[in-house]
Amino acid sequence: MFNISTKDSFSLPLNKLEYIFKLIVTTPRYGWILVLQVISGFATFAGLPLLVPVLDYLREDKLEAGSKYLVYFNKIFSFIGVEPSFYSVLAFASGLIIAGQILLFISYIVARFIQLNINRNYQNDLFESYVEVNWMWSIKDKSGEMNYAVTREAEMAAIAHFRSIELIIYSIQFVTFLILALIISFTTTLLASIVYAILFIINKTNTNKVYSLSEKNNNSLKVLSSLTMNFLQNRKFFMSTMAYGNFMKKIGHYINESVKYAKLSNLREQLQTSWTIVSTFVFLVFVMAFHKNMHMGFSEVLLIFVLLQKISPQFQTLFSTYLSLNKLLPVHKSFLQRLDGLKNNKEENGDKCFEFNKPVVFKDLCFNYPERKGVINNLNLKINPYQTVAFVGGSGVGKSTILDLILGLLKPDSGYIFYGDIPHHQLDLIAFRKGISYVSQETTLLDGTLRENLTIGCIEEVSDKLVNEICKKVYIDKFISELPEGLNTEIGENGVKLSGGQKQRVALGRALMTNPKILILDEATSQLDSETEKFIQQAIKVLHKKLTIIIVAHRLSTVRVADNVYVLEKGKIVEQGTFVELLAQKGRLYELDVLQHHE
Repeated sequence: MFNISTKDSFSLPLNKLEYIFKLIVTTPRYGWILVLQVISGFATFAGLPLLVPVLDYLREDKLEAGSKYLVYFNKIFSFIGVEPSFYSVLAFASGLIIAGQILLFISYIVARFIQLNINRNYQNDLFESYVEVNWMWSIKDKSGEMNYAVTREAEMAAIAHFRSIELIIYSIQFVTFLILALIISFTTTLLASIVYAILFIINKTNTNKVYSLSEKNNNSLKVLSSLTMNFLQNRKFFMSTMAYGNFMKKIGHYINESVKYAKLSNLREQLQTSWTIVSTFVFLVFVMAFHKNMHMGFSEVLLIFVLLQKISPQFQTLFSTYLSLNKLLPVHKSFLQRLDGLKNNKEENGDKCFEFNKPVVFKDLCFNYPERKGVINNLNLKINPYQTVAFVGGSGVGKSTILDLILGLLKPDSGYIFYGDIPHHQLDLIAFRKGISYVSQETTLLDGTLRENLTIGCIEEVSDKLVNEICKKVYIDKFISELPEGLNTEIGENGVKLSGGQKQRVALGRALMTNPKILILDEATSQLDSETEKFIQQAIKVLHKKLTIIIVAHRLSTVRVADNVYVLEKGKIVEQGTFVELLAQKGRLYELDVLQHHE
């Protein structure tokens, strides 16, 4: 029903009032809420003054037809053919007031529904933008801050829109009651306006302080979220060595800091509520004490009392909403800055689709990281379709960087990658990556069942027959059959209930489940036991010549089946050929093989 997207422009305004105005006008259906509130205010505005002659009737047992509050409605009563009486006036006034409250309720619920939809769309937009961001930006980004943005900032940003709409609702209600009070007693309302003007100035200053405290609190919570993610990612190290003293001190510092800012903010909020209520009560006592000097009758005093009892909470609610909105503005601003960062660093994508039966060719390619030069130097190589190609060499020679370049995660500083006859900057990366499966050294699995992990990359429903076939290919069918719930066994967070070898074979099975055209194995066997490595090698042999396989390996035993082995040194290819050919040359590959046999 409602929709909002940050794809629509929301540039950060220069001042607070402009920011609030933009919040309002970028909130879907805000015009409807405004209309409902105007009608609600009009109904209340018309209904409450009619209670004055009704109250007079209760005191004097008669209805004054010439009452200044009733004369405006005589034509309406005449038009509908009803004689003004105690009961007809009471019913008419009650109907207007109740109608106003119903419209107020409807506008509030509509605003709340809008907030929930904005929250949903903000969270979706975050994830959609994150998967489209370029790789270099994402590796610099802190995962804790992304988690904080999804779990808290998106919701708080949506609530900011809701609070901005509430500001309209309560402003219209406040103005309505204030105008009514002016009609009933100009002098009293003028004095009340002076009191509320003074409160407005005091509360505005207090609100600015709350805004500053909220900004500091949000920054502390973002850091705390990032530290929490770091702790969870390294919990085994911390729990097995008890070496978390200094890290816990750091976490404790930001916990204490966020609590301190929250306490100060809550103290100022409660003080604002209390002094507003006390000031209103003192003013009401003043009105009752001096009502004769203001030429006010019993009914007018009673209605002014009722109105001021309405105005006081409306004023307090109005400023509480403004105060709450001020606390949310730093969060909303932080959220938009993150979303803008994602959108401004969106990965560039071409429009030409690669045909997987053609080669991938590096031509005079050079690449450097910002903090490290000479990673890839003038590289020329060719990966033919349906061949198994391996890259070997010591640490830091550029093996994994070549994979990231093939995947389009990194862009060459100079030279080209040709996908068939398509240069890298014209390649449709999304379509290309849909034909690729990737298995890394550090296997990451989902908190779910084995079946869910194996089929996570599949768009359509996967048959049990296909799942079982893949499990046999990667040699996990036996251990799965021994589990009490088989494929429906829960494996825990990141597969904690599985061994390292089982996790790696599940990851390989997951990669094959999507029927890839290119399979990339990035150090996929470097930390495995000999038995599991043997299973992986056998799986590679089965797949040999059926798809293109690209292997980065430290263990040379994994690359024996490769059609072409590239040996790298300092970002350059120093040897190329089959494993047997390179061993016979007794060059760099031979040296690496000798070293591994002596390890």
